[in-house]
Amino acid sequence: MLTGSASKGRTTYRVYYHCRSKCGARFRTEEVNSAFLEELMQFIPRNGYAEIFVQIVTDAYNNQTKELRDDRKELITAINQQTKRMENARELMLNNDITSADYRIIKEQCNEKITRLEVQLNHMTAQNAVILDIKPIAQQAIENLQELDKLYERAGVEGKRYLVGMLYPEKLTYSEGGCRTTKMNEAAELIYLKNKELQAKKMGRKSVLKTSSHNGWNMGLEPTTLGTTNRCSNQLS
Repeated sequence: MLTGSASKGRTTYRVYYHCRSKCGARFRTEEVNSAFLEELMQFIPRNGYAEIFVQIVTDAYNNQTKELRDDRKELITAINQQTKRMENARELMLNNDITSADYRIIKEQCNEKITRLEVQLNHMTAQNAVILDIKPIAQQAIENLQELDKLYERAGVEGKRYLVGMLYPEKLTYSEGGCRTTKMNEAAELIYLKNKELQAKKMGRKSVLKTSSHNGWNMGLEPTTLGTTNRCSNQLS
């Protein structure tokens, strides 16, 4: 496990990541941080991906909430029908087509149904309160992803920790000048795979998603559990 510390030179301090054991592994923070930024760049969506991302997320969300919205419309329609029935009954009474007693019976029946329907509608409206206008949220999300490296560099320590922990549920391994991980966030993995697919198509190669099976994100890259010459797994905690 690597931890950070500073060592004082003649005039300045230099900061390193070094192994907690006595193996002597030590890396300059500039090198490790630079390698991590290169790793982070893999999750920045390629050109043309943003529009697809927004459309897919918007369509998927709207499909999931469609039933709730449709049920609300049906309740409103049913309430309007009962209100209209009362109005028609009142007109019939005024025209002496039905008696006032008949009108009262119809009115009571309609009011009872309207009351039940309004209770359901109020409950449905409370649920509708959590239905979002998802498109601008998706657009903001993809804009953030497109500046993922800049967001990371501008973030404070807590922000950096949050971002790393969100993308990588397990620890990162630094080896041979690069970062490796055995597991990543599922959403981040999908973006990574799509970027690889788009890159392969752009270069005129057959899509990597069609030519190889994959476990995690091992797609022809070096194994994610690389060893080191220092006989330790250099993991950033």
